Amino acid sequence: MAQSVKAFGWAARDSSGVLSPFDFSRRSTADRDVQFKVLYCGICHSDLHGIKNEWGFTNYPMVPGHEIVGVVTEVGSKVQKFRVGDKVGVGCVVNSCRKCDQCANNLENYCPKLIFTYNTVLPDGTVTYGGYSDIMVVDEDFVIRWPENFPMDKGAPLLCAGITTYSPLKYYGLDKPGLHIGVVGLGGLGHVAVKFAKAFGSKVTVISTSVAIVKLVEAAWEVDHGGAPEKPLELPVFSIIMLRKTVAGSMIGGQKETQEMIDFAAKHNILPDVEIISMDYVNTAIERLEKADVKYRFVIDVGKTLKKAETPGVLGNKSKVLITTPGETRSIPWFKVVLDDRISEGLRVGRQRPVWGSLSFRLLRRPTLDRDIQFKVLYCGICHSDLHAVKNHWGFSTYPMLPGHEVVGVVTEVGSKVQKFRVGNKVGVGCLVDSCRKCEQCANNLENYCPQPVFIYNSVLPDGTSTYGGYSDIMVVDEDFVISWPENFPLDKGAPLLCAGITTYSPLRYYGLDKPGLHIGVVGLGGLGHVAVKFIKAFGSKVTAISTSVGKKNEALESLGADAFLVSREAAEMQAAAGTLDGIIDTVSAHHAIDPLLSLLKSQGKLIILGAGEAS
Repeated sequence: MAQSVKAFGWAARDSSGVLSPFDFSRRSTADRDVQFKVLYCGICHSDLHGIKNEWGFTNYPMVPGHEIVGVVTEVGSKVQKFRVGDKVGVGCVVNSCRKCDQCANNLENYCPKLIFTYNTVLPDGTVTYGGYSDIMVVDEDFVIRWPENFPMDKGAPLLCAGITTYSPLKYYGLDKPGLHIGVVGLGGLGHVAVKFAKAFGSKVTVISTSVAIVKLVEAAWEVDHGGAPEKPLELPVFSIIMLRKTVAGSMIGGQKETQEMIDFAAKHNILPDVEIISMDYVNTAIERLEKADVKYRFVIDVGKTLKKAETPGVLGNKSKVLITTPGETRSIPWFKVVLDDRISEGLRVGRQRPVWGSLSFRLLRRPTLDRDIQFKVLYCGICHSDLHAVKNHWGFSTYPMLPGHEVVGVVTEVGSKVQKFRVGNKVGVGCLVDSCRKCEQCANNLENYCPQPVFIYNSVLPDGTSTYGGYSDIMVVDEDFVISWPENFPLDKGAPLLCAGITTYSPLRYYGLDKPGLHIGVVGLGGLGHVAVKFIKAFGSKVTAISTSVGKKNEALESLGADAFLVSREAAEMQAAAGTLDGIIDTVSAHHAIDPLLSLLKSQGKLIILGAGEAS
C-alpha cells in the first residue's frame, strides 16, 4: 500500500487569512483508519481565528475545517464500525493519548495530548489538515456515524456548534424538562443552543443586544426574550462573586457524547440554519463571518465545488512573485512576501521578526520632557505575560517587541516640572506608562481600568510612537506613572512586586480579604501565588495553599508559611475542606477545573481569578 495519498484543498499561508488552492498528502489508510470523500464542511468562527493566527499558535500552511461530513471510500483491515458507502462525520478531534483518565471516561476532548483536526501534529510527526479538502483519513474511533435520512449539508455544523452547546447543557443538568434557560447571543452557537434547549422541554429566554434578533427568535421558536441592554453583557474575571451560583465553561465533547448528540438531533430534527456556498466563495464567506453577516453558519459544498484548477484572481501555492532590487531580480513564492513601511533604495522591503521569542534590539527613547523621569534600569523582572506576548499567544503582539514591566532603577534626569523625584532617587515602573487622565477611573486612581491605557510595551503613546519595556538600559516615563522605591528595600528581589505584587494585593484589598482572622485559599504557587501567600499572612489571615502537586507542600508550609496544604487532585482532601474558605485567590493560568474550588467556599465566599493564560 502507498505511504500517502494525494489530497487537494484550500489553505491559508499567512496571517492575512487568505485561502487558496493547495496540494498536499494524506497518510494512506492504516488498519484502523477510515478514508472518506468530503461532501460538506462547515465554517466555524474558530477557523477565522486560526487562519489569521489570532490565537498565536497557527502553523502555515493551514487547511482549516472541523465540521466535516462525507461518504466512506476505503476502510482499514481492522475497522469494525464502518464500511464503504457509509455516511460519516468528523469534528474537532482526530486523536488522543487513549491512556489518561479523561480518555478512559470518554472525554477525549479534555485529553492533555489531544490532536485537533487541523493545525496539530500527529504522533508520527505529520501535521493535521482539516476539511476544506477533498478527502479525510481518520482513525475510526474519531469518526461519527451519520444518521440515515439526516441532511448532511445542514447538519455538518453540529459537529462543532452542536456538541459545544449540547455537552454543557447535559453536563450541568440543564437538559431537564420544565427548566428556564437563558441563551446569550444568537450566532452560530446560540441559535443551536436554543433548539437543543427547546427539544429538552425547557423554556428559553434569548438575551441579545439586538431587538431585531429578539423579534426574529420569537417568531421562529416561540421563546420569550430578555432585555436588549445598551452595552454588551460582561463578566470581568476580577469580580466573580459566588452566592450558590456557578459560572462554568465547556469545550465540545467526547466521541461518545458527540455520537449521542447527532442521534438526538436527528431524532428531534434539530438542524442549524445554514447558507451553502461554493469553495471559491470561501474568502468572501470569511469576510462576512468576521462582520457577523450570516444567519447563522456557512457550509462549503466541498463535494461539488472543490476544483483542481485555480480560481481566477487567486494565487495558488505554486504562484511566484518577482522581487526587483538594484542589480537583482528574484522569484519567490507569493505567500512568503511580507511588506512593511521601511523604505530602502526605492524598494518596499519585507521584514518580519519571528514569533519564537528571540530578543535583540536597538531603539531610541524620547528626550526627557517637562514631566518626565529618565532612569537607569538596574533590574527588570520576567513575568509570564512577557512570554505570552513575545510569542504572540494572545494574538495582538506587534513586532519588534521589547518586553518588561517590572522595572526598577535610579533616576538620572528629571524634567523641569517634575515635583516628586530628583536625580539619584530609586524608582520603579510597572505595567502602565500613561492613561487618558480624564475618565472616571483615572479620577479615582484606577488608571489600570482606564479605557485608553498605555502599557509599558506593545502599546502606542499619544504621539504615535510605540512603547518599549524594561529589558533595556534606560526608561523615560511621565512622573505620574513612576513609583517611589522605599529606602533599604532591595531593588533586585522587589522588582516583581510591580506586577505580581499589585496583581495580588489589589484584589485582596478590594474584595475585603485583607481582614485578620479570615481563611483564604491560594491556588498555585508560582510567580503570583507565592506573593499572595505572603500578603495574606501579613494581613493576619490563615492561608491554605492549593496545588495539583504534592511536591509543593514543603515549600508552601515551611518556606512560605502557609497554614495548610491541599492537593486539588485528591478528592478526599478537597471534600474534607468543603465550605471552609472565606475567599480564594486563583493564580493558575493553565486550564483547570473551577467547580472543585467553588466547593471549598463558604456561603457568599469569593473566588478571585488572576491567572492570564494563552489566548482562549
